[in-house]
Amino acid sequence: MTSPHRSPAEAVAGLYDSLSELPAHVCDGNLHFGYWTDARDTSTFQAATEHLTALMVERLAPRTGQRVLDIGCGTGQPAFHLASGHTVEVLGVSVSRRQIEHASVRARAVRLADRVRFERADAQYLPYPDASFDAGWFFESLIHIPDKPRALHEAARVLRPGARLAIADMFHEPGRDWSAPRPLVTAVPLDAYAPLLADGGFEVLDLTDVTPHIRVPEPVRRRLRSMMRRNRSEWVDIVGEEAVEALLGPEGDIFHTPGLGYVLITARRR
Repeated sequence: MTSPHRSPAEAVAGLYDSLSELPAHVCDGNLHFGYWTDARDTSTFQAATEHLTALMVERLAPRTGQRVLDIGCGTGQPAFHLASGHTVEVLGVSVSRRQIEHASVRARAVRLADRVRFERADAQYLPYPDASFDAGWFFESLIHIPDKPRALHEAARVLRPGARLAIADMFHEPGRDWSAPRPLVTAVPLDAYAPLLADGGFEVLDLTDVTPHIRVPEPVRRRLRSMMRRNRSEWVDIVGEEAVEALLGPEGDIFHTPGLGYVLITARRR
């Protein structure tokens, strides 16, 4: 439970500090869902997460020379994907000090440190001048921000008029708020996004429910379970005994949460 003297941002930072090793073990540095084309697609988790990143890059439609803000950057893999395919500068921000450290080390390792940088910052209080970025995204980070209107207003403030904003986020189906008992996530219903973005200073260009595509196919689940069994002690060190038992146990299914939906959004700063 979150301490009454600990801000939500600090709690989220603590969570991601503790999980900063996980992406490298599962999905090549990505800390987000995968995207499978259909039920016959048995692409690896790694390939599926890269597929989702590619869809986000398409929505961003980056142009040469642009400066992009990655709000909630994780350990940096989506930023590296973006900068590898496009001549842009990317600034990634996270409340997790450890994630920023990992991402900065990786930027040097993949030889992108000249165009991809990372800083510790809270999305609700971005320390950047008005209209200082050409594009931005919330890649599964809005779900962790309790004051979503403020975060969107901040994004609009630092983006230039006409700039694109891409969002990948988890929502809850009507009457099925799976996030309610979880202190570090606050999901909203699908129909809440358009007014949130409009009030924040954005025009919605596209909003697509892609929930069926983020459900992990059973063959992929089996492969992941098998890998975890082979390296069980290492996984316990990373995510804890309870999470490993939930994933490996015959009754549990942490790959599917009833009522959880997933949306991709493209918006434009007014």
